[in-house]
Amino acid sequence: MPVNALPYQAHQSAGAGELSFYGRGPQLKAMENRLRESRGGASRLVVVEGPPGIGKTALVRRFLRTADRVRVLEASGAENETALAYGVLTQLLRQTAVGEYAPRPQDEPGVAGARLLALADQIPADTVIVVVIDDAHWADAPSLDALTFVLRRLQCEPVLTLLAVHGPEEAQLPKGMGKLLADDETLRLTLDGLTAEQTGALCARLLPTRLPPHAVGRLHAHTRGNPLHLRALLREVEPEVLASSDSPLPAPRSYQSLVRDRLAHCDPPARDLVAAASVLGLRATLHRVAQLAGLENPLPAVEQAVGQGLLDEYTAGGPPELAFPQPLIQAAVYHLLGPARRAALHTRAVQASKDTASRTWHQLLAGRSPDPALVADLATGARRQAAAGHWSRAASMAAHASRLATTRPERERLTVEAADALLCDGRVEEAADLVRSLPGDAARAAHRYAHGHLAFVRGETPSARLLLDDAWRHCDPALDPALARRIAERLAYVCLIQGEAAAAVRWAQRAGGLPPVPFTCGMLRYAQLAALGLTGAAEEGIARAAGLPESVLVQSGDVDLLLGRSALRLGSDDLEGSRADLRSAAPLCRSGPAPQRAMAQLLLGETELRLGNWDVALRELESAAQTTAARGLAWLEPVAHADLAGALALRGLTERAAEYLARARASSGYGHGASGFAHVARAQAQLAAARGAPDEVASALLPLLERESAAETVVAPWRDLLVDALTALGEHRQAERILDGLDAPTAHRGRHSQLAAAARARGTLLAARRSPAAAEWSFRKAIGHAEQVPDPFNRARVHLAYGVFLRRAGKRTDAAGQLRRALRTFTELGAAPSAAHCERELAAIGGAIVPDSPLTPQELAIARLATSGLTNRQIARHLVLSVKTVEFHLSHAYTKLGITSRMGLLDKLPTTPAP
Repeated sequence: MPVNALPYQAHQSAGAGELSFYGRGPQLKAMENRLRESRGGASRLVVVEGPPGIGKTALVRRFLRTADRVRVLEASGAENETALAYGVLTQLLRQTAVGEYAPRPQDEPGVAGARLLALADQIPADTVIVVVIDDAHWADAPSLDALTFVLRRLQCEPVLTLLAVHGPEEAQLPKGMGKLLADDETLRLTLDGLTAEQTGALCARLLPTRLPPHAVGRLHAHTRGNPLHLRALLREVEPEVLASSDSPLPAPRSYQSLVRDRLAHCDPPARDLVAAASVLGLRATLHRVAQLAGLENPLPAVEQAVGQGLLDEYTAGGPPELAFPQPLIQAAVYHLLGPARRAALHTRAVQASKDTASRTWHQLLAGRSPDPALVADLATGARRQAAAGHWSRAASMAAHASRLATTRPERERLTVEAADALLCDGRVEEAADLVRSLPGDAARAAHRYAHGHLAFVRGETPSARLLLDDAWRHCDPALDPALARRIAERLAYVCLIQGEAAAAVRWAQRAGGLPPVPFTCGMLRYAQLAALGLTGAAEEGIARAAGLPESVLVQSGDVDLLLGRSALRLGSDDLEGSRADLRSAAPLCRSGPAPQRAMAQLLLGETELRLGNWDVALRELESAAQTTAARGLAWLEPVAHADLAGALALRGLTERAAEYLARARASSGYGHGASGFAHVARAQAQLAAARGAPDEVASALLPLLERESAAETVVAPWRDLLVDALTALGEHRQAERILDGLDAPTAHRGRHSQLAAAARARGTLLAARRSPAAAEWSFRKAIGHAEQVPDPFNRARVHLAYGVFLRRAGKRTDAAGQLRRALRTFTELGAAPSAAHCERELAAIGGAIVPDSPLTPQELAIARLATSGLTNRQIARHLVLSVKTVEFHLSHAYTKLGITSRMGLLDKLPTTPAP
């Protein structure tokens, strides 16, 4: 029997069924739909398939508890009763009025099935018979043949049949039943394991303490999301073991018993083969396993182990390999070996290992006494694992080496390396435990650095700066260049987050002059290039990346340089180049440090947003927000959540935008870094603009003027939004002062997007100041710059602003052309607030009329603005009309619509956001 068919003998309780039901809503809905069809007079067959413990029985029981007006007939197959003719059919018949007429073993399936079929004529009105057969793959063949006879003859009877089977065992069903299951009318529900998120929810419900994300992920991978296995481990294993990466996860005790039974059916060579495989891990070459097991001809043993479902064989594309079908099997076999045999096999594996990391690991697991050579081997292996991006293994090896080290400086150094690896893997709380356990004097440079790095990741940037500055003062780069490199690299990033771009460049240069070290987040050159961009030296930064090959050829070691170049290209309006870099960086970052992965997602989201691929952008920005939250990147979390909120606001999804904005503010990193503060302020302004509240836009952005240099970011321009808001509020002098700074060469640095934004904002201000000729010249200038950048949304904003100006200047035809062009782009992007603004402007000049509306375009535009909550004075200011004109048109609209006040407009017209 395959391993996936290994059963649990104990039945689940009702409570267990509830806990196994996470994520099964769609399957339950599908079964309810089939019941509804049966109630309408159509016989239906539903097959629920999946490995043991996956929740098939729980799903069926949950469905039956919610079903009404049904008559349920239940039976189940059993592995030890497959030879009992008509055993399952007898279970069904005994629950009916014909129960005393149990079929005889010699009866034909048609004769036996006819007794069950006769029940279809006795179904009460408005009742559905639900036939449930659990573990149908273990039902006896005569019963299945009889059931096939019945199901083939049910047509319009209200009968719903539910079969629960193991998917891999389906081939053992009789041929007739197999055809029925393959029929197009049969609903097949394949149950998979719980997702990682659902696993976390189950852990939170059953455990007294919260497991960190990495521990949930490890548990999910170990059990493959099987609810029964999960529950067993949560019940049997201490939370401390579940949360630790150094303690291997066992298999549930009942599962170990089943594996022991399978091993008992194997000959000694097959048992030796499986034991050797368990010591080598989940997968290894057949040659290596056979060598460790001492088998010259392993093939008979392989055949037996595979036949018992303990191993799988893979032969395609290279040397034959053996693998455990499930991690639980490997864990069970490894545990059953016992300490002495495990140590002996690991000792033999040391001699057979060809690579240093594997040999060192087996030495450790063999229980070898600590000595300097083993510590050195572990430390070397940890650094190689870190260089390859295998952070979990690197952290584990460095932590083991630190515990075995005999001197305090060596323990201190290795503990710092282990903590750095954990932080690169996003396991902040584990790293905090290691940092707290650092031996020696807390004033030493290594201590200050470790605490500073931890503070930075937690978003406590000011504290991190103080600690890291102190660490640098106590560190001698000549004596400890590796630690000096770590400190300088971290300070470069802290300064970048604080908005001190010039300082970030200096620290990056210091770090770059020291020998590279493996235990870092791999973001040094990104920090340096991003800081150069903020100091106005983007060309210098791009020149530093000139040695990179084509994006698709870049290797993982240069991914930080690729990310840095993409940020500079994004800031220089080379959007296509930025996207090419990021699409090449994304697959390299998936196995890299968590900060690299989150930054790649964030930059790609911003790039795709500007290129007009908003659906892709929202997916990437949401992934960045999830990565920062799951990996404990508090320093980046407010930026990621704020940028997602801003993108959602552009779409008019204001409730979701407000939710993510609240998460950005709630992050521990908000308020400690200038970058996060600027991104949150911009997102708040975008949300306020979508809601038509220029006063809130100004309130969000004015504080940024107090931290001019700190508020500069590569991907978060905001000054044109502030100028627009101040202009709408009549604060023309302040808007002029900000525009003067925005027009300065040092502000835009030749970026066409910035020049277009400045010219558009100035055109709006000049129009408000009654300077139409200068305003029109400024708008035409903005269009010329906007057409140089493949940024459809901001180009459409220019056309909208120009169209509004032309409409108010009385140039209705030209205005309609600009507004329709903008509306087409906004509609394609799904920019609902901006599209609604265009529609209102077009309505005001007769360019858009609601069908069957008795109102003129001007009346309709004013009425719509009134439904959004604007006062008559605000409407007049927006449409450049007098207050009396607004009152006149509203009065006519009331008369035409048969109402007497604004309240009546809410019933007659749909509400629309204020401009």
